Amino acid sequence: MLRVVKSNLILPSGVSLLDRLFGGGLPTGQLIHIYGEAASGKTTVALQFAGSACRMDIDTVYINTEAASPVERLEQVSGQSYDELKEKFRILVPRSFQEQAALIDDVELYAKEGTRLVVIDTLTRLYRSVLDDQKTNYSNHRELNRQTGILKGLSQQKDIAVVVLNQVRSRIDGVVDIEPVAENILDYWADYVLRINIGRATGERVLIRTRPGGEPKKCVLYITERGLQTEQASKGNSEM
Repeated sequence: MLRVVKSNLILPSGVSLLDRLFGGGLPTGQLIHIYGEAASGKTTVALQFAGSACRMDIDTVYINTEAASPVERLEQVSGQSYDELKEKFRILVPRSFQEQAALIDDVELYAKEGTRLVVIDTLTRLYRSVLDDQKTNYSNHRELNRQTGILKGLSQQKDIAVVVLNQVRSRIDGVVDIEPVAENILDYWADYVLRINIGRATGERVLIRTRPGGEPKKCVLYITERGLQTEQASKGNSEM
């Protein structure tokens, strides 16, 4: 069956508080930068949208640079087996920063008709792995900027929501505790910026949308086995 793909879609996550941060859901045609500490829930947020997209018969391309596969977590969040989702959720796995560059160069070839969501989890992991050699740091920095620019172009030209997950590092000036890796690059290209902080209660996450401009929007959610929820998990429902 031929699917009619509308432009300027809003892709909901199914979690009302999360969707409100984005005015109803992820907007296609935009690059969304999500950052936070390790285990803050960045992957869960991305998979919340991907699982919802699958239920809407919308395809996702997921570039996974992390050691862990997203499949088990996707199944938990979506409530479906991967066999049911694999036609709508394509995983690409680069093993080096150079392979990441090649995949991003060709990502349009993998984004078949019906793809409206592309996730890169995590954009800066392999980039950081090549920063030990100071002689190539400048060229690697330029390459990351080039890759991010290609992703921004993809979002606009193909009307796709591109979600870029990012790691953090300690801030040198001490004014703020952490900052996203390659902050200048991501600030330049991103249309939306979402920071995830780990809260004090078990599973608590504070999500702060700082871009687009104006007053930052904030909500508190909880990470559970089934994904993001508005209430804290019961004792029998462990945190992810």
